Amino acid sequence: MSAFLHARREALHILVAWGICMVWTIGYCALFAYESGEVSLLWGMPRWVVFGIVVPWIIATLYSLWFALFYMKEDPS
Repeated sequence: MSAFLHARREALHILVAWGICMVWTIGYCALFAYESGEVSLLWGMPRWVVFGIVVPWIIATLYSLWFALFYMKEDPS
C-alpha cells in the first residue's frame, strides 16, 4: 500500500506542475502574442516567446530534475 501512496503523491505533484506550466504558457501567450505594433525582441526571439515558452520549459526541466533526483523515493519491494 505504501508504494501506491507514494505513486499517488508523486503523480499529484506532476499534475500540479503540468497544470501550472500549461496555465502560464497559454495565458501569457494569449495575452502578449497578439499585440499589435512593433515586436520587441529578446535573445533574437519575440519577447512573448521567451517568457511564454522558453522560460517555462527551463523551469519545468529544472523542476523535473529536482523531482527525479531528490523527491521521488524508491519503495522497498
